[in-house]
Amino acid sequence: MLKNHKYFDIFVIIAILFLCFGLIYYPISNDTFYTIKIGNFILQNGIDMKDNFSWIANLPYTYPHWSFDVFIALIYNFFKFKGLYILTIILYFIIGLLIYFFSKKRTKNYLFSFILTMIIICSLASFITIRAQIISFIIFLIEKYFLDKFISDNKKKDALIIILLSFLLVNVHLATWIFFFILFLPPIGSHYLTLIIKKIRKNNDDFSIGLIEFKTNKNIKKLFLLIILCLLTGFLTPLNTTPFTYIFKQFLGDSLGVIDEFKNLTISNCFNFFEIIFLLTFIFLFTKEKVSFEDLLLFLGLILMSLVSIRNVAYFLLIGIFPISNYLGKVYKKLKMKTKEKIDLIFLNKKRLLILTIFFITFGLIISNKNFLNNKFINEKIYPVEANNYLKENLTNNDKLFNEYEIGSYLLFKDIKVFIDSRSDLYTKPFNNLNHDILNDYVIAYQYMDYNTIFEYYDITHVILSKHSTLANILLKDSNYQEIYSDENFIILKKLTNL
Repeated sequence: MLKNHKYFDIFVIIAILFLCFGLIYYPISNDTFYTIKIGNFILQNGIDMKDNFSWIANLPYTYPHWSFDVFIALIYNFFKFKGLYILTIILYFIIGLLIYFFSKKRTKNYLFSFILTMIIICSLASFITIRAQIISFIIFLIEKYFLDKFISDNKKKDALIIILLSFLLVNVHLATWIFFFILFLPPIGSHYLTLIIKKIRKNNDDFSIGLIEFKTNKNIKKLFLLIILCLLTGFLTPLNTTPFTYIFKQFLGDSLGVIDEFKNLTISNCFNFFEIIFLLTFIFLFTKEKVSFEDLLLFLGLILMSLVSIRNVAYFLLIGIFPISNYLGKVYKKLKMKTKEKIDLIFLNKKRLLILTIFFITFGLIISNKNFLNNKFINEKIYPVEANNYLKENLTNNDKLFNEYEIGSYLLFKDIKVFIDSRSDLYTKPFNNLNHDILNDYVIAYQYMDYNTIFEYYDITHVILSKHSTLANILLKDSNYQEIYSDENFIILKKLTNL
């Protein structure tokens, strides 16, 4: 039977690979474009802590994922977009493998872990693209695994790995560094709240209240030193004190209320989150196994974070596997031996595994949009591929272009100076130290249509917009603007008073 377990693991590896291949759609997002551009700038000029791609003068830039930018630029320089496409699949595949094997260690059951992995991989698909977060996903999975190991085993090597992960994260994806420390909170909170309850109960033994298990661990005290050592890695970057100020500036800025991924979670914008919550609630009500207080705190914290911001759903999916796997492990332990044997007979059969393997290979190939084969990595309906050529030929250094947020990164990638791009924090007051908020001004002009005030303030000469945007339709009716370019998807207008 042990050999059959190995066969099942091989099947899972193949299934994850082809599912990841099939689910990748357009891996080249707006963030990917500026990542390549900034990475190449760093390779040529180093980190100057200044923005070099907006025509708005004297903007400082913090380079929050500088090492990732350099890495992606190198991949692009050698292998172009096809290399980035393959890299996306590989990183997605690594995430899937980590989920499966970490879950399997906790559930002690291959089937539960496989089903959980398939659900998480499919739910994560919308978060997978060439952005720094794809590396931070891997870091957080590994961090949680070794944090739990350190708490249970108290081995220095596990602590060293956690410190190394902190160092990597602060250089790869600084904006998420705070979450690295949030993962320390559930075990610390569980330990000390349990101690308080024990004092109230006047009993030092571990205990349960209903279906919640309360336990203490003497190794928790050592987490405080580990936290301090991880905080010190914030000095091991070329970004000066940025690691210690970035998150506070981000919360003070407007980007959290403007960018879609930072908005509050609703059923309409993330239905699969509520589907998973419903499924887990059903399993819990049906099985009614005990839950550790630490897992409960972690799980509730992940839910709360997700409700606050759509972006955090990814962390719920990734880190949520640990408390969910712990619970499924208890469920599996209670299954009767006959039931376990029946499961093994069904899913460890070589012929069935071969059929399932062929199914996942076929399924992955069918649902893939064949971007890899036709080299079509840039969606021309989303990015102004043709309009960009016109801008390069007709825009002068004195012209000031107003562009949509979503296409800014593509334009700067093509050497067009932009008004704004998806480096949203750069355009907020806390980061640029200006007396006005560029991101907020963009929203006023683009969403609230008060463009005259904003365009006059910035002395805008040209505008590029999606042809079907509301602002484009309004400007076409404005006698002060002339259409000078139009294609199937984009339109460029020029302000007549600047002629």
